[in-house]
Amino acid sequence: MEPHVNGTSAWLPHLVVLAIVATWFTVASRRSPFGWMVIFGPVGRPITARIRATFRSGFHPLILLRCLAAAFLVLLEVYMAWRIGEQVFAGLDPNFINNAWGGPSYLGAMFCHYLDGALLYPICHVLLRKVTVPAGPTAE
Repeated sequence: MEPHVNGTSAWLPHLVVLAIVATWFTVASRRSPFGWMVIFGPVGRPITARIRATFRSGFHPLILLRCLAAAFLVLLEVYMAWRIGEQVFAGLDPNFINNAWGGPSYLGAMFCHYLDGALLYPICHVLLRKVTVPAGPTAE
């Protein structure tokens, strides 16, 4: 087993990320009539309808750029889901978590990786809403 190297964990940056995520979710939940459920707002049918509408909008250069940006963000989200899932099983190897960002414990490593996802997913969803076109009154 590899020895733990001091300074390899990133607890201080992740505490800053935790403060940002908590502040963002608190502000979003207080500003929305849906309360804390607003966090799940971009997920599901509305954003899927917007992505579909964007890809069906035609072949104007701006629309093509929107399609490329939307495709990149969707692929980034799929990659993040795969990467977060990989952490569950890879974290069972003591050498994998020993010098991880939240290491040397399994719970610390998982906390830091999932916290990154908790910040990156909402950012991707906000960007997806910005780059996609509205899907129409029935889909929103």
